[in-house]
Amino acid sequence: MKHKLLFKAFLSVLFFGNFFISFAQDLVITTEVCGNTGGSNVRLTGPFWGWDPTAGPVAADNGNGTYTFTLSPAPTADMEYLLILDGVQENLVQDMVDGGNCAPVTDYANYANRMWLTTDPLTLSNVYDQCLPCASASSLDLTIDVCGANANEVRITGPFWGWDPTAGPVATDNGNGTWTVSLSPVPTADMEYLVIVDGVQENLIEDMVNGGSCAPVTDYFSYANRLWSTSDPLTVDVNFDRCVPCSYPDLTITTEICDTAGVSEVKLVRAPNWDWNNGKLGVDNGDGTWTFTYSPAPADSIEYQIFVDQVGEDLVQEMIDGASCAPLTDYFSYANRLWTVVDGGVVNNTYNSCVACGFAGLIDLESSIEIYPNPTTANLKISGIGNDSDYVIYNTAGVIMLSGESTESIDVSILENGLYILELHNSAGLKINGTFIKQ
Repeated sequence: MKHKLLFKAFLSVLFFGNFFISFAQDLVITTEVCGNTGGSNVRLTGPFWGWDPTAGPVAADNGNGTYTFTLSPAPTADMEYLLILDGVQENLVQDMVDGGNCAPVTDYANYANRMWLTTDPLTLSNVYDQCLPCASASSLDLTIDVCGANANEVRITGPFWGWDPTAGPVATDNGNGTWTVSLSPVPTADMEYLVIVDGVQENLIEDMVNGGSCAPVTDYFSYANRLWSTSDPLTVDVNFDRCVPCSYPDLTITTEICDTAGVSEVKLVRAPNWDWNNGKLGVDNGDGTWTFTYSPAPADSIEYQIFVDQVGEDLVQEMIDGASCAPLTDYFSYANRLWTVVDGGVVNNTYNSCVACGFAGLIDLESSIEIYPNPTTANLKISGIGNDSDYVIYNTAGVIMLSGESTESIDVSILENGLYILELHNSAGLKINGTFIKQ
């Protein structure tokens, strides 16, 4: 009897001399897909499977929105992994940035991977694409930030309501600049939609052309619609008429035209189609400059040229001569300008030139002003401009790098090496432009 009790107590272990062997056990992982009721393909990926999204094990569909992986036997080494739903790999970076702990193998910028340790329990649960549990609410809540607008009515529209701008549900004013649409019960099918504020329907086409992702149902020309999928969270935040946050700044590009005679239209024309008809029309400021305003600024870089009455600028020779205002060039057939998100929100340039209109070199022949030495490593000296003057230094993309009151010496040591444009002004209206090289 005593031996039978010992056998039952140590059923999981067999002793052979000085060695023991444990019975192999399974690792069981149950994954919940929020809003899902079954029918999806859920699988694992990770180093064990070479991060191949099609090589990891497929979960069993429990028919209730949960899916179970059974790894038999359990791995004998720690297992880094991620979940894949219908071919889409989860991204947990933002969850970790927000304080989550479900993906501890992370740099908080590019990757965030789950980890099962051999010391962890053999049964665990998780939620696809999020660290938190699925929302327990019985409604889908869309919270809309109207980005400072003094709105009277906010609603949504979409195929569910025949795209009728007056038929979709009306949002509740939260009193803090946001409005919430609550859909109860939760839609059982994917929902395409757009937001309407005081009768004005948002237009997200340009946001998507600029690299946005908030309106994935788009042809990048005539429509761009938002999409909520049944596998998405039940709490969604959107910003009216933009893919980026309301706090994202505007971009203004101001172009100077040296000869304005006969000019009727100025446009900013962009890759990839370089179509004048789809170019962004500039606003005539009445002083020889035209301004293009992006509100908000593009979420990604833009390659472009300035066109005047359908004639695009040709900056190839200037790039051959050492300029840098059109860095996307083969130095033969094209030379295009480039704005990137790190260039700031204010850009100034000159149509068909890398320097400002009226540029006369480093010495103005009608004055005694001198700018030296050139090249310079640290200080740029100025003589003859007077004390009642100021300066602006641009890079060749037209971005302001330094500005201030001019003195006998300007410290340019913080600038990266390259070509820059110095613009000097005095109270008498004298304006002098010159270039210098920082080494």
